[in-house]
Amino acid sequence: MRINLVPLGDIAQDIMGQLKTRTSHIFGCPVNIESAIAVPEHAYNAERNQYLATDLISLLDKKGGGDDDRVIGITEVDLYAPRFSFVFGQANILSHTTVISLCRLRQEYYGLPRDEALCLERATKEIVHELGHTFGLGHCPNSRCIMHFSNSLADTDYKKAIFCAKCQPRLQL
Repeated sequence: MRINLVPLGDIAQDIMGQLKTRTSHIFGCPVNIESAIAVPEHAYNAERNQYLATDLISLLDKKGGGDDDRVIGITEVDLYAPRFSFVFGQANILSHTTVISLCRLRQEYYGLPRDEALCLERATKEIVHELGHTFGLGHCPNSRCIMHFSNSLADTDYKKAIFCAKCQPRLQL
């Protein structure tokens, strides 16, 4: 198995490098950083001032490698999904492709001072959560489990970046 991180738009190399290290440590497999891809304009919804997450996933579906590979796009643009005002990330479990946005994971989005370490911690949690879906896991009722649904940033901050005792054995690695 290999995990491919794909910057969607301009993502700082140090952020990508740290996310690569963290993801590799958690999943214990090779993690590659692919070449950046431009965020497609057709994904933008001017009424919402957001990008449709599934459009970005469709773009990433073309980057897939082998059957065991996982692809995760990382972007700075604000994402949404139908029926939600925003999403931190989304996964396509069939294609093993996911996308996360750093936009709402950043303190400065909420008018607070920049905290890159906290943003990286949140991004790591979102990566692990979305990849968990690609390994056959659904949402978990345990609010400390990484597979718990994050309805808010407080939910993301509260949960740990690991799978709980019930989800870990169900991982289809």
